[in-house]
Amino acid sequence: MKIVFLPGMDGTGLLFNELILNIPSEFDREVICLNEIQGVSYRQQAEQIAEKIGSSSVLVVAESYSGRIAYELCSILGARVSKVVFIASFVSCPGVLAKLAAVLPEYFLKPNLFPNWLMKMLCFDGRGNRVLMDQVRQAITQVKPSALKRRLLNIAELDEPKVQQSTAAVYIRPTNDRLVAYDAVKVLGNIYPELSVESVEGGHFIAQTAPESCARVIVRATTT
Repeated sequence: MKIVFLPGMDGTGLLFNELILNIPSEFDREVICLNEIQGVSYRQQAEQIAEKIGSSSVLVVAESYSGRIAYELCSILGARVSKVVFIASFVSCPGVLAKLAAVLPEYFLKPNLFPNWLMKMLCFDGRGNRVLMDQVRQAITQVKPSALKRRLLNIAELDEPKVQQSTAAVYIRPTNDRLVAYDAVKVLGNIYPELSVESVEGGHFIAQTAPESCARVIVRATTT
């Protein structure tokens, strides 16, 4: 079974490192770097990723920003996507904060301007340590502010998908996600009628603070 990992807004895939280490090596694991994808819109990004996947059957793991990419992949690849695991993700606008973030000037998207106390509260539910926050900053420094701005706009402009997907899906839902509203999770449930929700204690960056728990859900999804 091949597992394809689609990263959050930084797009690097570096923040998947601990999660990947907890996935047994018997699985073929591929992390897609969004910063190597030329497409700007969600659909364009999905089309280019679909070309990389080709004819193989895959389980797609989509974190945060990449939820809509996973949805578009389901539309493009059909049954070749055996299952989707969403991690603190969304296919419609996740909430008011997303709309507010989209109006920030590019200058304010530099990681050194994001104080630890705010990152800890919003992203980690107060659980993030300095090492994790430094990892987030290191990942963001590898992305041009213009690319981050475009992704924020993509999120803010998301409409609710009109077409349901028959693909089996699992949602890893942090118990205290301050960035993805419950209404956005409900939309996912409408789009994927057989969506299974797995609660994991923590904040939005759940794959980073609870990699073992998230890995167990992903591995279980390959057999159920």
